[in-house]
Amino acid sequence: MLLVKRILQLAIPSIATFSSMTFTGLLVLMIVGNLGAASIAVVGIVNIIIYNLWALFSGVQGAINFLVAQNYGSDNIRQGNQRMQIALLITAAQGIALLAGSFLVPYGILYLMGSNETILTLGTPYLMVRMLALIFTMFNTVFFAYMRAVGDTRTPMTLSLINSALVVTLTYVLAYGAFGFPDLGLQGAAWSIVAAEGVTFLLSLLVYYRFMNGAYLTRSWVRIELQQVRLLMFESMKLGVTELSNSVGMLVFTACITRLGTTAIAANEIALNILSFGFMPSNGFGAAATIGIGQEVGKGNGAAARRFGIVTVYLGLIFMALISVVFILFALPIAKLYTSEAAVYETAVSLIHLTACVQLFTGANIIFGGGLRGIGDTTFLSRTALALNWLLFIPLTILLTRVLDWGQTGAWSALCMLIVLTAVANGWRYLTIDWMRVKATTGKIPAAAVTGHM
Repeated sequence: MLLVKRILQLAIPSIATFSSMTFTGLLVLMIVGNLGAASIAVVGIVNIIIYNLWALFSGVQGAINFLVAQNYGSDNIRQGNQRMQIALLITAAQGIALLAGSFLVPYGILYLMGSNETILTLGTPYLMVRMLALIFTMFNTVFFAYMRAVGDTRTPMTLSLINSALVVTLTYVLAYGAFGFPDLGLQGAAWSIVAAEGVTFLLSLLVYYRFMNGAYLTRSWVRIELQQVRLLMFESMKLGVTELSNSVGMLVFTACITRLGTTAIAANEIALNILSFGFMPSNGFGAAATIGIGQEVGKGNGAAARRFGIVTVYLGLIFMALISVVFILFALPIAKLYTSEAAVYETAVSLIHLTACVQLFTGANIIFGGGLRGIGDTTFLSRTALALNWLLFIPLTILLTRVLDWGQTGAWSALCMLIVLTAVANGWRYLTIDWMRVKATTGKIPAAAVTGHM
């Protein structure tokens, strides 16, 4: 029971954090939905693009999450702070690149995705502003990763709730000109995210450099070692490859659906938004697995680390089963919350039912993956993502949608197959590791640690 309590203490605030982000996306989509199907389509396409851009730079926060957790477990937070300094410098360089790109690439990206003139006209300025917001987002995720690594999941939850409240309020105010503010339409929704992420960034700075300084000496500069720079870059690269492979797969998925028309795009965005609700508990328990396992590995307690992950999977799957039932029973009323256009919500319902069937695999995939990140098995995660996305998901999506003309059914069938196979691969890897051989610090597992037996 003590282990269950510890897992829930880590997972529930993380679930609330991810829930606030997902629920914010739902409310924003509902608000923007009143601007028409074209606006819903723009938001859906741009969300996928932003996800890909975030994935390109996301490895830094992923590396900080498990490396600092191991430092915390081994009582070497000074090295964790050194790694955090390196991460912030890398993120600053990424932010400069993103700032330059925001003025150069939005139209070209949307054009290459096959967008029509309406999407290009609405989407180009919207994407530019969203790229500016992403700069703040990248810093925020790094700060959140450090906080979670030392076991503080409540502060990221609080900051995320503040962020969500700001996004929803400002989106309504700026998109429709409420309370005397200018009516900016879809652009108002974009600038609301910039404002909210900027405020969250300032609050994260305050928390990290002031409130956390007493316990973790976060204001003390630690001389940077080249070895740690190389380690962080290498681990960030592998985690970035993992996320980028997944995001490119979703980009191709979206591009194939984009060519099916505005109604298909809108229905797909609604279904993806609802699917993300299924990710809420699994993401929370996955974060808990990374933190708890990383800390136990730092202590040199492999058996406790393995047990932490197994119990976390059991708890997470209970939550996922409940969500599957909700999706099956209430698909139509949920879809109608997003739009009043019958063609859109009727198409979305069948996709929602399909997502309900793979929720347990989604949970297993994410939580086992979180456990593997906790021990630093990033090489396996990156190779699995590369193989399954580039050799299976992407070609299968193109085959089923463009060659066999199965439309959305083909695309979503390929997505479900990806989810199931990734869950099987991550689960097999987790259960075949010799946990007594797992070591901290480098984030690597000795080759002898994998036994090949379940």
